[in-house]
Amino acid sequence: MLYYLFLRDYSATEYAESIGQSDRNIRGIRETALKKIRKLYGSILTYRKENSLPMTIDEKYFLENGVRKKKGK
Repeated sequence: MLYYLFLRDYSATEYAESIGQSDRNIRGIRETALKKIRKLYGSILTYRKENSLPMTIDEKYFLENGVRKKKGK
């Protein structure tokens, strides 16, 4: 699913139609997957911070706020 939504740039509706699901279901699955990825990424960044490994400004912001910076800020 992530391959089609993010790498192939399908909309949730396009992907849902291609596999016979509702777009609402696909959006829910996508949000659950992203939450799991963010949680895992947060763990990795915590490890890097605890071990004094280099981090970008965006990684530090994500670790502190749990979200990425908005564009233009």
